Amino acid sequence: MSKRKSVTITADSILEGHAPPVREIVERLRAIIRATVPDAIESAHAVWHSLSYKHPDSGYFCGLFPQADRVDVAFEFGVLLPDPDRVLDGDGKQVRYLRLRDESELREAAFKQLLIEAISLPPGREAKLALIRAKQRIGSGHMRCSAP
Repeated sequence: MSKRKSVTITADSILEGHAPPVREIVERLRAIIRATVPDAIESAHAVWHSLSYKHPDSGYFCGLFPQADRVDVAFEFGVLLPDPDRVLDGDGKQVRYLRLRDESELREAAFKQLLIEAISLPPGREAKLALIRAKQRIGSGHMRCSAP
């Protein structure tokens, strides 16, 4: 039986080797998340090369994905989030991204509002997926109302 050495993955190990501008963006985002969602639980993931955030009531709400030249903030259920400031990218069925190449691109108020909206979604992955399916049906005209 082989014994695997347990390696603790930290935010520092995720950021190791990234250029200072990317590290600075991540640190600013982390500070905003901590201030906006004080109950958030941060965890580092080597396989995904990311920091993920869960809320005790609503579950996973976003992840920070440092890249070579930018940081992507992934909102797994971003399609459900109001985005009046139009800061989110992506046109898939579920995930939306806030992509930052420079710290000056961050629209802090919009980011904070996205965080609040993300933790306000119903708890549980299945509930969120059901909302997405309902939204898709409404958008494709498949919802029908029967008149009495």
